[in-house]
Amino acid sequence: MENLKYICEFPECEYSTHHRTQIHHHHIIPVERGGEDKRRNRIFLCPNHHTKIFIPEATAGIHAVRGEDSIELKGWLQSTAGLVLCYIDQDGDEQYYEKKKWVI
Repeated sequence: MENLKYICEFPECEYSTHHRTQIHHHHIIPVERGGEDKRRNRIFLCPNHHTKIFIPEATAGIHAVRGEDSIELKGWLQSTAGLVLCYIDQDGDEQYYEKKKWVI
């Protein structure tokens, strides 16, 4: 039996691992701000890209800092091609990125 491969869903990242402890679950809308603890509100991120997420409402921690390579996650959208990640890039432009497939 093959192990599930976890893939970072940050745009253009190639990080993957077979170890659940080496990838982070991030809530797109924080639970403490009303976000659901469901897959549609979570994204897998490698440790490096988890630090690149900016949350405008955050007042402390790594997500309160907008770096030159930060993005602001808006959520998953359903398209005819599958799930698409909607986010705001460093220039303030809305972007869409097709979700990578899980590999088994």
